[in-house]
Amino acid sequence: MPAPRLTADRITAAALALVDADGPDALSMRALADRLGVGTMTLYGYFRSRDELLDAVVDAATTEAVAAPTDPAPATGLHQLFSRFHQALTRHPGLQQLRASHRFLSPGILRLTDRALGLLLDAGLDDLAANRAYRVLYLFTLGCATYASADPDVTRRSLSALPEHGFEHLRRLAPTVAATTGDAEEFPTGLAVVINAVTAQPA
Repeated sequence: MPAPRLTADRITAAALALVDADGPDALSMRALADRLGVGTMTLYGYFRSRDELLDAVVDAATTEAVAAPTDPAPATGLHQLFSRFHQALTRHPGLQQLRASHRFLSPGILRLTDRALGLLLDAGLDDLAANRAYRVLYLFTLGCATYASADPDVTRRSLSALPEHGFEHLRRLAPTVAATTGDAEEFPTGLAVVINAVTAQPA
């Protein structure tokens, strides 16, 4: 059976799988070429550089989040948009590591920015307020996705080891903190709070 025809989409999918499995540092043109069974220079016929390939990887991982329609009501639309972005980030943990070394300025992410800014402007914010609100929503979503990959048992063990004296409030709330750390409602609840806050006082 002949091997599947090499395409930009197939290269990108293989690169995304490699980043998810081994992290972005493992992605080199040579490693990817070996994975696909082609020569390194063949990949440069599709992508001029590793950075260009990484942009394609980010787009491939986030396309569904950006392309799907959103409710025209600003608060609902923002919740849908950033919920899908959060799902993409948690589905592809390599993206979280990639963000530390590679700026997310691919066309797909710029479309996310454009969509979010439009909804915030529709909510009545002026240009500066909309830009700041977008940054808050983006960083909150990215931070929650990054934290979601942490083991909640580490937090629980730390809470159980608190000394008897000091940390008065944390010790009292320890059962609640332990029960809610990493639970499914953590992100949607926080996202609703942030959206309500950033859209509460239009200019």
